Amino acid sequence: MRTLQFLCFPIFCLVLACNSSNENAPKQAPEVVVTIVPFMDDFFTMDTIQVAKSIEKLFKKYPLFSADYFTYIITAHPQKDTLAIKAFYKAYMPIYKDAKKVNAINIAIPKMQEAFNSLQYYFPNYKLEKKIILFLGPLETYGNIITKEGVAVGLQLYLGANAPWYYSEQIQTIYPSYISRRFAPEYIAVNSVQNIINDIVPLNVASGNVLHHMIEEGKRQYILNKCITSLPDTVLMGYTAKQLASLESEESNIWAYFLKQNTLFSKDPNEVRAVMQDSPYSDLFGEELPGNTGKYIGYKIVTAWMEKRKQKNIEFEVLLKTPSTIIFENAKYKP
Repeated sequence: MRTLQFLCFPIFCLVLACNSSNENAPKQAPEVVVTIVPFMDDFFTMDTIQVAKSIEKLFKKYPLFSADYFTYIITAHPQKDTLAIKAFYKAYMPIYKDAKKVNAINIAIPKMQEAFNSLQYYFPNYKLEKKIILFLGPLETYGNIITKEGVAVGLQLYLGANAPWYYSEQIQTIYPSYISRRFAPEYIAVNSVQNIINDIVPLNVASGNVLHHMIEEGKRQYILNKCITSLPDTVLMGYTAKQLASLESEESNIWAYFLKQNTLFSKDPNEVRAVMQDSPYSDLFGEELPGNTGKYIGYKIVTAWMEKRKQKNIEFEVLLKTPSTIIFENAKYKP
């Protein structure tokens, strides 16, 4: 929903004092002031007898986000579809009450503060909006959005892995358990950083081979891990503890398989999916490993490249814009 704005610098020219080698630097930088915008509360305390007037008040208080909310999230015209809006209000009031009990944002705020401080430090040219807009939308729709005003967080998708709302037949077809297990408060910061990184430099893997997909995901994972150092790798990478342990123990075998099968340079969509698609287990490597093994290997390749002497001080925006072929050739990755 946000118009992307970023500066295209030459790939090899930027080596600034704002560097990635000093991991304590973001903590020493001036703290970003984060503002919570309670749009959700104002929506769910509306006067349902005078829906149209209540919506007018929302637009006066939140003109930009209200337009996004009604147009893209609940897909209802604010004045013509008042009956549909009232029906949504009634249907989702129990979920709103659950969201208030969970209070996910209170759990997430320390990580969001850390993440915003890091992003401000690592991407000084990016206009980082410091608002966190809380909303509640349909279970089938967005949970984390970058808007013109800040990060909009849909709390309907952060109620906790065991929330009963995720286990209806309809929702399970959209979000099976291996996905909904990540619908927990600690993932708010993770999802927010992922979306902001993609706002800074959009992910472009439309026509790339398997290696390109892996490294592009690996770049973003590397930056995410540097931005939120206080979360465990299982949360940052989205793997279960068992999956991550298996990936670590099988890393060299996975890499050997890719080399032997000539998988790395394949653009076959089926092979890309087999390596990159989020799924409960890998069709290539068995039930102990997740489907998206490629993200882990890509992260390890990027880490190997970043640990080279010449990359120690490279700016993260440059990392995002560096071609995957250059990273692969110079990383000399060998697990």
